[in-house]
Amino acid sequence: MLLPFLSRPLKQDIIPVINVKTKQKFEEELRQLSDFSGIFQLDIADGKFTNWKNWNAPEEIKSIKGIRQKFEVHLMVQNPEIVLSAWLETKPKRIIVHHEALKDFPSVLKMCQANKIELGIALNPATPISVFKNYSKKIDFVLMLCVDPGPSGQKFQWYVLDKIKELRKNYPNLNIEVDGGVNEETIPEILKSGANYFAIGSAIFNSEKPKEKLLLFKKLIAA
Repeated sequence: MLLPFLSRPLKQDIIPVINVKTKQKFEEELRQLSDFSGIFQLDIADGKFTNWKNWNAPEEIKSIKGIRQKFEVHLMVQNPEIVLSAWLETKPKRIIVHHEALKDFPSVLKMCQANKIELGIALNPATPISVFKNYSKKIDFVLMLCVDPGPSGQKFQWYVLDKIKELRKNYPNLNIEVDGGVNEETIPEILKSGANYFAIGSAIFNSEKPKEKLLLFKKLIAA
């Protein structure tokens, strides 16, 4: 579906989010995506930038066999520059870093470009979108958080939709990903705001039939 305010078609996609405490749980949720051919997101929370700490072991990711899907790594960590090289070794398709946590954006950009990895900037709900102009010509996409960085299952913060609308107005060809509180209730309004990537965690993996839920969400954004 081409939204009326876009000057060219942008791909719309559902991105399952894995945000877990253990390697075992990661492998369990990965198995739920066995028939999924798209990209999934791996959330990394250090307990410093966030109030929650999850499984955070790039060396273990490299040891897991059978990860055939492409994935993006969402680094919800202080000073992502320090851990970036370890995560680049896991061969992600995309890396997401937070504006609020960055100290040295040029080095992050250089490392991602050298490894041919797409780079996205994440903005917390309270962060003014005016900061995005500093990144707009250098990154591949923006991730708008509609919850505070941390665990899955948080309540959607509706006021972020106005920020997404403003971003879409100012950057009509920008890939905008929305993360946090994305479900059947919020997807229609997120679509109207102009986002085209939908990162969904608990609404998929906490359901009784995750595979069917994923298909439902795909139908919702295609309607």
